[in-house]
Amino acid sequence: MVKQHRKQHRKQRLKGSWVVLLSLPLLWGTLPALGNSSISALQAKLQSAVASKNWVQALKVVDQLIPLVPQQASQLKQYRTQLEQLSRSSASPAQRGIQSLAKSSPRGHLSIKRRDHGVPVVDVLFNQRQSFEMLVDSGASLTVITRPMARALGITPANIVSTITVSTANGQTKMPIVYLGSVSVAGLTTRQVPVAIAGPEMEIGLLGQDFLQRYDVNLRSSHIEFHDRR
Repeated sequence: MVKQHRKQHRKQRLKGSWVVLLSLPLLWGTLPALGNSSISALQAKLQSAVASKNWVQALKVVDQLIPLVPQQASQLKQYRTQLEQLSRSSASPAQRGIQSLAKSSPRGHLSIKRRDHGVPVVDVLFNQRQSFEMLVDSGASLTVITRPMARALGITPANIVSTITVSTANGQTKMPIVYLGSVSVAGLTTRQVPVAIAGPEMEIGLLGQDFLQRYDVNLRSSHIEFHDRR
């Protein structure tokens, strides 16, 4: 009976793998032809990770793609859900036990400096060397930095890899996209992060879902807790 259950479990995992592999070409068909080398490189990384069933790496690549093609974010997030299911099902019982234990306590603990119209303001470290105040905005799909922040980080027009069109209170506007070496919050670091550079009207940056979605975030009165998302 146990052997039969294990055999069925292996079949389910194999079936799930084929679903993701087969849906990959369909996913490419939904992405716009941006002709961007960075996006093409990410597509190649994702294809390689899925083919080798490296679900953790595949999830990281999808997280990088989502803010770069916001018009297809829905399809990418659905694809991400499939990858998460495979990542969980492929973990050994011992690994699942470790994951469960890790989730019981927060990975990161971040003090809220103040609130701006109810929105938490926190310190975020960029490129392991400069810290800036940022609004924690769960409604923003992409992390956004201000122009003074970009200048302080040494970003030049040569660093721009793409542009996106976003809706603001003043209508639609285009924002350039650049990659930062790292973004660190509460000791949690994400590397090679795509961020948007806002127009001159923005005075403080936004920490968006491209970082926040990697964790289960608990907002407390005086601090924010980051838990591993399993």
